[in-house]
Amino acid sequence: MHILHVITRMDGGGSAMIALRIATEQLKQGHEVCLAFGETTESNMSQAEQQNVNGRLSTFASLGGNIRVLHSLKRNIGIHDVFAYREIGKLIGQGFDLVHTHTSKAGALGRLAFSRKHARAIVHMPHGHIFNDYFGTLATRFFVAMERWLATKADALIAITRAEMEDNLQHGVGTPEQWHVIPSGVDVADIEQFTTAIRAQASHKIVWDAICVGRLVGIKGMDRLLRAWAEVCKHKPDARLVIVGDGEEMHALKALQHDLGMDDNVVFAGWDDPRPYLAASKCFVLLSRNEGMGCSVVEAMAAGLPCVVSNVCGLKELVSEEIGDVVDADSPQCVAQALQKEWPVEMSRACRERAKNFSDVVMVERLGALYEQLTGGDR
Repeated sequence: MHILHVITRMDGGGSAMIALRIATEQLKQGHEVCLAFGETTESNMSQAEQQNVNGRLSTFASLGGNIRVLHSLKRNIGIHDVFAYREIGKLIGQGFDLVHTHTSKAGALGRLAFSRKHARAIVHMPHGHIFNDYFGTLATRFFVAMERWLATKADALIAITRAEMEDNLQHGVGTPEQWHVIPSGVDVADIEQFTTAIRAQASHKIVWDAICVGRLVGIKGMDRLLRAWAEVCKHKPDARLVIVGDGEEMHALKALQHDLGMDDNVVFAGWDDPRPYLAASKCFVLLSRNEGMGCSVVEAMAAGLPCVVSNVCGLKELVSEEIGDVVDADSPQCVAQALQKEWPVEMSRACRERAKNFSDVVMVERLGALYEQLTGGDR
């Protein structure tokens, strides 16, 4: 099958890494795959993040993948969108069995540019909720209206959680027949093997009372985490938290850390491989204000860590009482209480078992079945 993936930007974020993982696994299955994305200058990636992205793209290319950089495709709205529309249309015109668009901007332009003269089917994957917390009231109304219209131009719509699908249907986006729930996939086997090997070493020790992995932006709720950690430190003055990630709020968060008197209690590790940190932590925490699914939570589960998460759609669907706790993230005391729990040893096994439901293998298999259904099964 000849497949085209289009995504707005290619950075170290969850949606981009998922799109790249899908495309790479499809190459391994023998498909012909093209991955198109914008220049990604808006992400302000650190050197380490850029190196990781480049390495993954190199792997994709070495397997025979075709990479296309769409110079006009940017996240913000502007006249450049006209040129991006033309770029995408010209690319689709080269002929594909199926076009798979990812995230809002690429999804909008891709569906508008799609033509059945050059491709048999098109699917769109929003990668999470876009109707809450991202935009103001008027902008949200506009985007809802746009998504309702654009949904009519897709053969299928893919939600990464049931809550995401239900949210879209409540807003009148798409029909129940169009929507398919296919959770984002994580390389569960790799994380489990890596962290198990690290813990088996004689020199291994637990360094962190809790770990958070995520981009340092407002929607991820890192400010709420710091305030909750200040409550933890009142009961355990030597409590240590590591935050793995980078982003535009780094300086503001470090200032808040200092104001809360936690210079020795919180470490900002920057963008890095989270696996060694996961192997050296007691539990995982993510207090996002909005979350599509939370791939970092699945990674933590694969490492056997109990998870404390905020009560938002994409996270509360992932975490049950058997593997962690769903909390009111606006209450520092509530979060702190959960973070100080003594988790039973058997919970680690339950976390790993739960993570297997969200493996990259399962994701690609389910996508493949959908693709074949939409294209008639021809390859």
